[in-house]
Amino acid sequence: MFYNNKGGREGRTPDAKEATNMKKAIVTAVIMIAAVFLAPAADACVGKVLNVGVLNSPEGQVLSELLSTLITERTGTTVTIQFFRNDQELDEAMKKEKVDISFENTVRALRVLNRPAEQDAKKAYEVVKAAYEKERGMVWLRPFGFLNGNGGAPSYTAALLRSAVLTNFPALPRVINKLCSSISDEAYTRLVKSVESGEKPKKVARDFLKAKRLI
Repeated sequence: MFYNNKGGREGRTPDAKEATNMKKAIVTAVIMIAAVFLAPAADACVGKVLNVGVLNSPEGQVLSELLSTLITERTGTTVTIQFFRNDQELDEAMKKEKVDISFENTVRALRVLNRPAEQDAKKAYEVVKAAYEKERGMVWLRPFGFLNGNGGAPSYTAALLRSAVLTNFPALPRVINKLCSSISDEAYTRLVKSVESGEKPKKVARDFLKAKRLI
């Protein structure tokens, strides 16, 4: 303390070193607070495991690697890929909760539900989306963008999740939906042909995702 000319006491003026230390402390506190509040919600998935099930085909390999790479890069989640010989085995694995995510197209889904064929792919998607959630406890995410001519009828393909998975992975739909509308018919055909010609599915998927700036 020191006295001013009027006899009053004033606080000691902090020296330059103290002022510098104070600024450093404030900056550090701001950075720590920002790290907490600005960290992406998807980080909550780190340390968890997701099981993707697909048919052992070039198409299945492409889609599973696209999904696996996107999820891992975006969330840090470990993703395992299981290959199945046929749709029946894959369906059974989903029912027994051995598989968390698979892929389905609207033409086949209508057959599974014993519903009549639908030429309008958008209408078919709305029908199967509502029915799967209500009757099978599964959630259809948004279509990937390409159309398949399964047996003549246009068909959307999308990721299919068990509803219970969303409890542990609430950010998953937002991550996966980044692929929606990114895969055109031309792009999908090119990806599948690359795998059929001998390229590694993982590399094909990663190159595509990087080109689209999704990872």
